[in-house]
Amino acid sequence: MVRMTALVERGKGKNNFSCHCPQLLNGNMLAGYGKNAREAMDDIIVSYNECRQFAQENGETLPEVTFDWRFDVGAFFDYYPLDVSATAKYIGVSPSILRQYVAAFREPKEKQLAKIREGIKKLSGELTSPLLIEEPAGKFVSRFKR
Repeated sequence: MVRMTALVERGKGKNNFSCHCPQLLNGNMLAGYGKNAREAMDDIIVSYNECRQFAQENGETLPEVTFDWRFDVGAFFDYYPLDVSATAKYIGVSPSILRQYVAAFREPKEKQLAKIREGIKKLSGELTSPLLIEEPAGKFVSRFKR
């Protein structure tokens, strides 16, 4: 089993997503394209399967691959159904600036990208905490009525 990093990116304009692995797999470059991040990710898997089939037809074998997905800002917000404005406020970034990053109109500088990364890391950590109540509020309140 080989682990490969796959970069998922949003290009300028609508429906312009790509996914590629910076490293080669037995001399093969893996890439995918689509109207959204998921399509581009699915397409790189198709690319891998085509390379694998071609290798088999030539008496070679390619190893099994597991992809480690890495997203740019635009692809991240396409893949995960997060409200951009609300997320921007939560992580302390201007909503209009984050929308420009998401739409690939602007690229974040490293300092701003680090702030976005840290904010999303914080948000993901909080989402894994048991924050939700276990039963509807009405049931909880009714226990105290006498």
